[in-house]
Amino acid sequence: MNKYALFGGAALLLTGALAGCTLPAPPSRILYQQDRTFVQLETDPSAGGMDAMGWNTHPAILKPAQVAMLLRSVRIRNGQGLLPVFTDEELALLAPVLADGLTQAGAAERLSFVLWSPQPERRYAPISGHVAIRGPYLRFGLTTHPLASWQDPANPPPGSLFELDFQPAVFVKPGSDEERKGSHKMRPLIQIDYHGYLASESGKGKPQTAPSR
Repeated sequence: MNKYALFGGAALLLTGALAGCTLPAPPSRILYQQDRTFVQLETDPSAGGMDAMGWNTHPAILKPAQVAMLLRSVRIRNGQGLLPVFTDEELALLAPVLADGLTQAGAAERLSFVLWSPQPERRYAPISGHVAIRGPYLRFGLTTHPLASWQDPANPPPGSLFELDFQPAVFVKPGSDEERKGSHKMRPLIQIDYHGYLASESGKGKPQTAPSR
């Protein structure tokens, strides 16, 4: 009887493990909400696979000032030229929430946000997108933006196409030009070598030392 009980218990464990592999993705979890502005954890549809490089490296620790520094250098390239995605006022609101969210995210999750700008001239459309960390790269996707297309929340038309850029461009992931341009089926995504960029920025404030003799 003990032998059968052992086999039965093993079978139950195996069934539970297999069922765990097919469990639905965890539901989105709102981390911050103020009026129509919110940040939430959600399943990242691009994460997964047998290769560890296909998963996000969360939880990740970045200071709010570092998140703001990175996102301040992201640009929209459209018919008007090269324009910043966020103002300092918008980043003051968004960066601390994103920094906190990255410490709570899992390997299969990303942070999505919808930001209604406090600035009067940008209130007619939200800024929405998502952020994740994967290896050395911060992945930033942009869905809607006042400078890129007008979106009526009740009856949204197809958004106009635009491209994401980062200055200095040397920190953009090589070979990612197509994903930065996006399409009507896939909004643009930019991957930034955030380790390299933050190290470069921190080094600018250090005094130069004379070479030893």
